[in-house]
Amino acid sequence: MKRIGRILLCILMITVLFGISIMGNFVVKSENKSKEKKRTAITKEEMKEWAAPDEEMLEYYDLGEFSTTIPIVYMNTKGQQILKEKAIWGNIALLDGNEEAQSIFSIPNSIYRATIKYRGASSYSKFDKKQYRVEFYKNNKDSTKKVSLAGMGANSEWVLNGPYLDKTLIRNKLVYDLARELNGWTPDTRFVELFVDGKYQGVYLAVEPVTNGESRLRLAEFGLLSGETAYVVNRDRIDTGTEEIETWGKTKGYTYNALYIRYPSKNKITEKQKEYIKNDISEFEQVLYGENFKDKRTGYQEYIDMDNWVDYFIINEFAMNYDAGNLSTYVYKELGGKLQLAAWDFNNGFDNYQWFHTETDRLYTVENSWFDRLWQDENFREHVCERYVQLRKTTLSDEHIADKIASYQEELGDAVDRNFKVWGYSFNEALLAGTTKEGTSRDIRSYEEAMKQLTDTIRERLEYLDKELGENRE
Repeated sequence: MKRIGRILLCILMITVLFGISIMGNFVVKSENKSKEKKRTAITKEEMKEWAAPDEEMLEYYDLGEFSTTIPIVYMNTKGQQILKEKAIWGNIALLDGNEEAQSIFSIPNSIYRATIKYRGASSYSKFDKKQYRVEFYKNNKDSTKKVSLAGMGANSEWVLNGPYLDKTLIRNKLVYDLARELNGWTPDTRFVELFVDGKYQGVYLAVEPVTNGESRLRLAEFGLLSGETAYVVNRDRIDTGTEEIETWGKTKGYTYNALYIRYPSKNKITEKQKEYIKNDISEFEQVLYGENFKDKRTGYQEYIDMDNWVDYFIINEFAMNYDAGNLSTYVYKELGGKLQLAAWDFNNGFDNYQWFHTETDRLYTVENSWFDRLWQDENFREHVCERYVQLRKTTLSDEHIADKIASYQEELGDAVDRNFKVWGYSFNEALLAGTTKEGTSRDIRSYEEAMKQLTDTIRERLEYLDKELGENRE
């Protein structure tokens, strides 16, 4: 009897466990179906409202021919005016890229509440194609939501950079991708196509802003000592949305522009932390511009991550970025670590500045904040030259750069033509009048011309850097 009882008990337990398993699978499947239903709960009719083409766009091509493999971002502001100083609430739908072509009526993978605002300085005031900063929120609007944009690491904050003067559409993408192969952290990027309230806005580059986060800088949130903090600052034009600090270098006239604290955020930073950041950078500047700055024990090397600063110098010189050190310059520091730099903003690189010609046969960063002094140290110069020789065989080799450019052209495909059907008027001679650079071919009037100008400039630039920094330098 006991044996029979045990057998019956075993059967009962198996039945219960099997039932739980079935119920569990049913619940999981139901949840998955629910999520799937929620994720795709938008009809083609609703999609037409979100991405409804204006009459101008209909003149360019039949929407049925719209086919892309790169991600699409749909912004819906419900007719609100987008501002720069204050974000507005809206919705953003994301359609991930796919190896198989997607149409404008493909169902988005997800829809989110988000805040939307313009960003940028000269790009905001001078260019019709605007830049955006977006932040994703949970439906209750009380807390942010981490979102993976175009397959990048999940975070709530994102930048959408719209190439306007850069007719190749790839300058930022190229330099960011190359910089990600070097020392230090560099933003991840993806090409996307953007719609705002149904109007096609062309090709954009989704970019990770230089912020703290799991998929980003991963800085400590507090220090053991009172006021001590990890931080991110940037040197740029006036930014009313962040805390400004004027360090010793700016006060004494050694550096250009003030610094703005990006992390900790303005609504979380304490006065002690603000003072700590100001004093920390000021101490570095006093040593850098002091008499014994070259000393390997007490000089500037105690304050900076040399490998990172050398790589930053090289990638910016490669791109002919005359702003490096003065504008769009991001500095970050972990608790107990050294100062590091993050690459940012190369739209004007490779002789693409609107108002003057940037020659391929000179160095630019050596004249800018901090680097003007670093370049006076033969040890820093030697580090730069040794590293440049290494990189010319890898990251900055002719073959590697050519492969990158070819891959971007293939990835963008027909999106290039779509972009210029909206923004092609920027090639117009009347608009370029007064911004022509005499004696140059700056006034590019086609995508093909733009690509040739870029590749020719890169070739000439590397030829010069080989002579200036390479193995055969004088």
